[in-house]
Amino acid sequence: MIAVVYGTIGELIKVAPVVRRARDRGLSLVTMTTAQQVNSIPPMLEQLGLPQPDVWLGDGNHGKDLALRGDLPWWLKTVATRFAKNRKDLRRQLGSTTSCLLVHGDTMTTVLGALMGRALRVPVAHLEAGLRSFDWRNPFPEELDRLATSRLARIHFAPGDVPVRNLSKVKGTVVNTFLNTAKDALDLVPPTPLPEAVDRLGQGYGLVSLHREELINEPEAFRAILELLAEQAKKTPLVFVDHPVTVSRLTRHGLDSIFDPECFVRIDKQPYFRFVNLLKRSSFAVTDSGGLQEECTYLDHPCVVHRAVTEREEGLGGPILLSKNDLGEVRRFLADPSQFHARSPLPDVSPSDIVVDWLERAGYGSPPAGNRG
Repeated sequence: MIAVVYGTIGELIKVAPVVRRARDRGLSLVTMTTAQQVNSIPPMLEQLGLPQPDVWLGDGNHGKDLALRGDLPWWLKTVATRFAKNRKDLRRQLGSTTSCLLVHGDTMTTVLGALMGRALRVPVAHLEAGLRSFDWRNPFPEELDRLATSRLARIHFAPGDVPVRNLSKVKGTVVNTFLNTAKDALDLVPPTPLPEAVDRLGQGYGLVSLHREELINEPEAFRAILELLAEQAKKTPLVFVDHPVTVSRLTRHGLDSIFDPECFVRIDKQPYFRFVNLLKRSSFAVTDSGGLQEECTYLDHPCVVHRAVTEREEGLGGPILLSKNDLGEVRRFLADPSQFHARSPLPDVSPSDIVVDWLERAGYGSPPAGNRG
């Protein structure tokens, strides 16, 4: 049995190719969600062609997606209560065969899922293991989440040589997947129509996605990057994605007036498939997101990552420019995004296939011997 635990849309997107391949091979799975984004998960599963979770360990904050730190106590209490209620049944299922519990990435759910695996006395497998910034403050708390999960996991699926080296002292088995499963997730995305506000811009716009706490909680730094982008929008139209957490900070810091409905256009946060199509049609991206850094790498799409550090190696020196919070670097990128492209081809592999191949060879997800046909 393979137990898969996820809580956010980002985690779900990256575990989806693994789950689909495992299901196609007839491996035994149980899926559980802590439902950090309780309203977003059901439609995303439908888009990805996956069933609803076998076990709902949470329901966000009283049925709403987590958005603020104040939402955490109720969510944590619910997850702990429901896990305790289901623990005996889960232990019975997982104890009947060679089992493991798979977590992904660097969220609160990643650490909670790893702790659940230890409580259920099954090996914890960590997908996207070994990413490190070596600065616990950036990104926070993700760097600490990864460090904690690496201590709890015994199977580490690392997306490349650098993450593998970062795991040289961990306990257990390190498996090089060479790339991130985000690459396989992109292959699941069909063409979709774009929002009308974007469609009228035609080709050539830039896509902006800024939502990290380190940036949006610093009014002056947030204002500075937005004013730079507003200046750029007079030359090249920009589409700004309104993440809920970003919207609240824009209003709090008095920054709404920076936008222009004609050339610096705001749109609601988009479902994954539509967002990828927005990205593909754009000329470049400006972000503080590690996930978007990966997607731009695999699409060979120019992108400036406005952060002090990144734990990801993907695309650096190619389509990705890390600004290190230097607005001069952002200006350099915006002056000619087309110069940022891959300098060498990516490995011709499917990271999800590598993960499922390894799990299958190790006997995880195989039915008990008496149940084999």
